Amino acid sequence: MRLTVNGDINEYYVQTLCLLFFPASKFSKSDASADETPEAIVNVDFDGEKATATVKLSAKGKSVTKVYSEQSNEKYSDYTLKRIACGKAFFAAGKALLGVTPQWGILTGVRPAKLALKGLYSGHTKAEVKSQMTKEYLVSSKKAALVTDIASVEKKIVSKLGKDTCSVYISIPFCPSRCSYCSFVSFTSSKLLSLIDDYMDKLCIDIKQIFDEIKSLGLTVSTVYIGGGTPTTLDAKQLEKLLNVVNSCTDTSLLEEFTLEAGRPDTITAEKLVVIKNGGVTRVSVNPQTLNPAVLEIIGRHHTVDDFFRAYELVKNSGIKHINTDLIAGLPSEGFRSFSETVDKIIDLRPDNITVHTLCIKSAADFANRAGDICNTFSETTKCVDYAQLACKNAGYIPYYIYRQKNTVDNLENVGFALSGAEGRYNIYMMEEVHSIFSVGAGAVSKLVSRSGGKIERIFDYKYPYEYLSDKESEKRQNKFRTIEEFYKQNT
Repeated sequence: MRLTVNGDINEYYVQTLCLLFFPASKFSKSDASADETPEAIVNVDFDGEKATATVKLSAKGKSVTKVYSEQSNEKYSDYTLKRIACGKAFFAAGKALLGVTPQWGILTGVRPAKLALKGLYSGHTKAEVKSQMTKEYLVSSKKAALVTDIASVEKKIVSKLGKDTCSVYISIPFCPSRCSYCSFVSFTSSKLLSLIDDYMDKLCIDIKQIFDEIKSLGLTVSTVYIGGGTPTTLDAKQLEKLLNVVNSCTDTSLLEEFTLEAGRPDTITAEKLVVIKNGGVTRVSVNPQTLNPAVLEIIGRHHTVDDFFRAYELVKNSGIKHINTDLIAGLPSEGFRSFSETVDKIIDLRPDNITVHTLCIKSAADFANRAGDICNTFSETTKCVDYAQLACKNAGYIPYYIYRQKNTVDNLENVGFALSGAEGRYNIYMMEEVHSIFSVGAGAVSKLVSRSGGKIERIFDYKYPYEYLSDKESEKRQNKFRTIEEFYKQNT
């Protein structure tokens, strides 16, 4: 897509607006006009009293130009005014040109609940927050109600969280095979899987060090999350070693939540579940994604539908307190009938957590070369997501966390549902950035959040296990701890 931006407006923000109407687009500034490449020309001005945006969109031989002005007011900074004016002009132009009305209006961020939370914390009622979402950000009434309900649940949970708390994320970046939609840094080849024992030795050292650092900062760990990859790629002895280290560092019985992503049904055994339960884990995910055998094969899931039911039954009988299941709407070749049948069967199992994702195509995924075909049709995926959300609510599940990603089919969202009292705490704390997440392992990202909130700093560990195991890792680790200590020194 050709994109020209004039004026004091962030170009990346304009690109995210483009993706609302032209999913999976790549951007250039080429002046060539002979082909049918979509084009956006954006001009933003501010005269001290109002911000004015002019947006011209061209595609398939048609062009539309829309202008929108936003008056200055005490509520918004000049920069925010320009973003709102630009967003509304772009929204009007895209809607007129393509006949598409994005349900999330001009909201482009990953965390839509943050805006709703801000309104609730400011003393506004849920009705007032919904009204702001629909009138000022052009969000559909259905999505405004969803995100406001989620923010209300999050507010109750977050309000009980102390200032001197944090969470810990532990990365196990290995999988038995790679799913076609996956963009996580996970490793499946026999050569890389052979690194697991050395990786675990190094990881256990880092876990001890990060917990020591947390104690020195006077923080209390609220949640621990072991993710990946697929942590149950580890065998029972490796899992026991990992969980023993965590238990030696903190009293896991005092945690709000201790999660381990089992994820792949083909990695779950009764022996491993005994180790996981004895290790203090209180929450496990068993993720079918779909219960359609043909679709499982298309997306590279090397397990059967029967494997999922077998694994789910094992977890259910293990004594582990909470079970989550992940579903993905919008998978290639899966229509509404198939997806709705999966939703109904999962609800019949009665897990206390159900997370409904929408397929997102990222550049590192095997599906990336099909991104245009998958994302560029405003399909029945919306119908699938609507059905799942309504079915979950009717079955007594409460939506409790939400996030969005670019290049998601139909520009939709990912929502976690839970029975009352079973909400995944780590998911809320991580998405709403209410306290620091200290992460260890290859591909891990620590997110430091100041005690007073507001200031955030990220620390990236090496992406690949072989880098993580290299000699240069020791220097990177020293820099990581210096950054943590300096951050907390400056933000006490």
